[in-house]
Amino acid sequence: MNDKRYDLHVHSWFSNDCKSDPKDILKIAKKNGLSGIAITDHNSARFHQKNFKIDGLLIIPGVEISTKKGHVIGLGIKETIEKRLSPEETVEKIIDLGGLATIPHPFDFTRKGIGKIIYNLKKIAVETVNGSCPIKSFNTKAKQMAIEYNLPETGGSDAHRLKDIGMAYAACTEEMGTVDDLLEAIRKRKTTGEGTNLTIGEKMIRTFQIHF
Repeated sequence: MNDKRYDLHVHSWFSNDCKSDPKDILKIAKKNGLSGIAITDHNSARFHQKNFKIDGLLIIPGVEISTKKGHVIGLGIKETIEKRLSPEETVEKIIDLGGLATIPHPFDFTRKGIGKIIYNLKKIAVETVNGSCPIKSFNTKAKQMAIEYNLPETGGSDAHRLKDIGMAYAACTEEMGTVDDLLEAIRKRKTTGEGTNLTIGEKMIRTFQIHF
C-alpha cells in the first residue's frame, strides 16, 4: 500500500515573503498527489479565515510563529499567537488551543531554527525533513534526534513557490479523513518525514524569486 503524503509546511501570499495564490496552491497540491496540506503562514492565520478549499484535499490549519529564539509551527490552530514569546511559552499556547506544536528546521542555522532549545521542549513533534533546508545534514540531524528521543515526526516543503509544493512531506500508511485524525496519527508516531530538499543553488534562486 502506498503511503499517503501530507505537506505540513506551506506558505501563501499571506506570508510577507511569498507570492503564491492560495487557490493555485491547492490546485498544485492536488495535482501533485498530496492527500493533505498545511498552510502555515508567518504569524498569520488569514488563509484559514477565508475558507479556501478543494475537493479531495485535506486542508490543515496552521501558523508558523516567530519566537524569541526561532520558529515554531502550530498545527490544527486558526488563531495567531503573539510573536517574541519564548519557545516554551509558544508551545504551551499551541497546546492550550488544542493544536500540535511542531519544530520546523530545528538545526538549520542559516534560518531561524531553534537549535539546542529543542531538547528542553515537551509535547512536540519534529519536522525531520524540510524541503527548504539548503544542507541535507540539517534534516539528518533532526531525523536522528527524533528517533533517539522517540518524538513524533512531520515533514514539509516549506514552499514559498508553487513548484516546491510536495517536495517534502509527512508520510502515513493511512488516509486521514479529518484534521484531528491526522494530528492524532502524528502524536502516535504513525508518520515519518520524507522527501528531498533544495540545493544551495536552487535556494539562492528561490530567494531572488520570492523577494524581488
